[in-house]
Amino acid sequence: MKHTFIKTFAAVGVAMAMTGAALAATTIKVAVPTPGKGWFAEMHQWWGNEVEKRSKGEIKVQFFWGGSLIKWPDCLPGIQSGIADMCWVSSSYHPADLGNYMILENVLNYGDDYVAAVKASIDTLEQQPDMIEELKREDIVLLMSHISGHGPIGTKKKLASLDDMKGQSLRTYGGARTDFYKELGMNPIFMPFNEIYTAMDRGTISAIGENVVLLGNAFKLNEVIGNVHQNNPPGANGNGGIIASSFFIRGEKWRTLTADQQKMLKELRLEYGIRYASKLMEDEAKIKAQWAEKNKITFQTSSPADAQKVLKAANAANEIFYKKQEEAGAKNVRAVYAFYEKARKKYEEQHKKTGSYK
Repeated sequence: MKHTFIKTFAAVGVAMAMTGAALAATTIKVAVPTPGKGWFAEMHQWWGNEVEKRSKGEIKVQFFWGGSLIKWPDCLPGIQSGIADMCWVSSSYHPADLGNYMILENVLNYGDDYVAAVKASIDTLEQQPDMIEELKREDIVLLMSHISGHGPIGTKKKLASLDDMKGQSLRTYGGARTDFYKELGMNPIFMPFNEIYTAMDRGTISAIGENVVLLGNAFKLNEVIGNVHQNNPPGANGNGGIIASSFFIRGEKWRTLTADQQKMLKELRLEYGIRYASKLMEDEAKIKAQWAEKNKITFQTSSPADAQKVLKAANAANEIFYKKQEEAGAKNVRAVYAFYEKARKKYEEQHKKTGSYK
């Protein structure tokens, strides 16, 4: 009897040790489309370090940089098939799968408070019924938010007015922005970010739509442009940018984590989003100054007449986009966007009153 008890106790001890080892060995494989050095890499690595620290070593994070494991347009199927556990999923690459998420890419989707936009996007994905259902269907969970900052137009030379761009080809991320540029008389061409440099350098395109400063800097777009036009409406510094593009973890992997680990990751998600957006706001100005000094790039805002054209084009493009998404099966995109806008304005007001982004 004593012998049996010792054997049983030993077996339980081995099982417990194996469970502990399994927890310690849990690894999240993260496929990153951007390079392993620079601003984005530093932000992502900070997140990875925090995951390992806060999980007390029970979760390890392994990064695969520069699209080495999954190319950017393939992120969603890449994690769903298990090639990686996490990847930077951009909604415009998967419009049929992420129709509700993609509506957050409306033109004029945020102002100069990037933190408010990130908080609102997290709330929308966590609380809006149609978004909850969409992410459940795709079996993915948001862990790291992204915001691009304002999406200006990058050109070779300074523009006398936006009319200079009529009939000209420019790259776009897609979504509502395709019709936005069409409404302004331009010829938009959908193109992944990593193809822009070569296309601009060779003259395949005349300009870069959504020439966002930080990501543009990572891909060295400052080497192939000479001017940045903010393409802004009245009373704003830009026309919004990318917000429906973030790191998601596949549901199968998520469900292997303990409740405490999931709670920690969701708490870190908000902290990371605030850190990411606030630092972006700080560093955009620094990068613009570097571009002006090193590359002699000029920066311009819309004239009053052009600003009105931008506003009119943005409103028209957003309405077209609503209808396209509704026809494609995302019937409640207006409710999704309304939820996001209400949350964004709430956070903007909070930040103004408190003077803090927390």
